[in-house]
Amino acid sequence: MNKLYSASFTLAGTIIGAGVLGLPYVIGQSGFLIGLFWMIIIGFLTLLVYLMLGEVTLRTKKPHQLPGLAEKYVGRKMKHIIAFLSVSWMYGSLIAYVQGSGELINSVLGIPPFAAKLMFFIPFSIIVYFGVKGVEKTEYLMTPVIIFSTIVLSIAALFYFEPSNILKTEMSNFFAPVGIIMFALAGTSAIPQMKEILWKEKKKLRKSILIGFSIPFFVYIIFTMICIGALGGGNISEVATISLGEQYGTFFLVFGNLFAFFAMATCFVSIGNSLIETYNQDYGINKNTSFLAAILPASIAFLGLSGFTEILSLTGCLFIAPLMVSIVYLFIKTKKKGERNPEYELKIPNWSLWTITLFFVFATALVGWQFLLF
Repeated sequence: MNKLYSASFTLAGTIIGAGVLGLPYVIGQSGFLIGLFWMIIIGFLTLLVYLMLGEVTLRTKKPHQLPGLAEKYVGRKMKHIIAFLSVSWMYGSLIAYVQGSGELINSVLGIPPFAAKLMFFIPFSIIVYFGVKGVEKTEYLMTPVIIFSTIVLSIAALFYFEPSNILKTEMSNFFAPVGIIMFALAGTSAIPQMKEILWKEKKKLRKSILIGFSIPFFVYIIFTMICIGALGGGNISEVATISLGEQYGTFFLVFGNLFAFFAMATCFVSIGNSLIETYNQDYGINKNTSFLAAILPASIAFLGLSGFTEILSLTGCLFIAPLMVSIVYLFIKTKKKGERNPEYELKIPNWSLWTITLFFVFATALVGWQFLLF
């Protein structure tokens, strides 16, 4: 495959996943137009941060992952901060997927929520423990499947589309979509890998970031718009395919929910293995202890303290937003300490960097304030 598209698919595959299933529910609370506003704002700022990280990798001679880049240019403390944020984001994802799959199985089979979560958690935890060769490639392989499934569901839902549904807004929920959009667009770990794929064609990195980000961005907008148009903002379950199946029959019930289950299972296995490797390879912890450290926190989902989309939103604001701030800081440091001239250089004024930073700080503070209120 052409290296440009291989690198682009790496980013698209890292971004797109089960997060797309929760977007219609949360955006439906505020209205599609408000959600579209936040998608454009957050999407633009996130893309800028990814381009900043791309420049950081290009200013570095040897390949490094994000924690390694942080240690090289800022220090060991920043490495640990970024590692903590990355691991916390992965924990939030695992908890959300157990919760979401439980809701899906409960809806389709009528099994009590606790048992439904067990049906997902136990077998896929076993798969994580024994490992699957090439599991890291599953997201790459699943990307076309997820994109195809999302397009098929969107086309089918068009037959029930009511334009007036996407014009309704609820200003009291204006900030509701912020967290889940940040979660759904998360994909920082892919950028250093893209540089390695394009090692002999580094000048193509900026273009590949633009392509790889654009694919999930527009898929998300189309899927969310059509779901809200077909279901109405107030009639969408936390896992959107559940509502499509309940309202519009067998096709959505079978195809939609199988797609949703497969997407969450794939993400669960991939992220679970990444956590094990983080503890085992980066911190020298043995495999059994690494497995327990990676998987046991996901059992918090059995307490039923939060729903699928609430967990995604909390994860997006509390961990992904600070990670974005850390990358902006790393970008500023690398401008002064970089080892080589990059193949592209962003001309971003200081006031823009402060604006980006303040936005992500605001997002974190917003969730903290809402948590204290409720």
